[in-house]
Amino acid sequence: MIYRWLDGATVVRLLHDLRRVESGELGDFQTGEAPMLGNYRAVIGQAFALKGIVSGHPRLGDGKEIVTSQLFYLNSEIGIARTMNRWYRLCSSVRNQGH
Repeated sequence: MIYRWLDGATVVRLLHDLRRVESGELGDFQTGEAPMLGNYRAVIGQAFALKGIVSGHPRLGDGKEIVTSQLFYLNSEIGIARTMNRWYRLCSSVRNQGH
């Protein structure tokens, strides 16, 4: 399997966001327009990702169970995650279910 990023701008946004987190700037994505991912859990496939019920996603319908793009940052204490493509607000974590 070959995976290729669709565009370099996605990678640039990811690096910018990770640098902001590293410097202590969590910013407004916590309550901003980031989609909500409920009943989430970590999953392993080709890479680490999250699986859960999405709402507020710009391209996916509310209430759908999704698997995100590759996971790069997760802070379950404040309820945020950064995947390759976007930030997610997290709620209702489901842990240790072996999925």
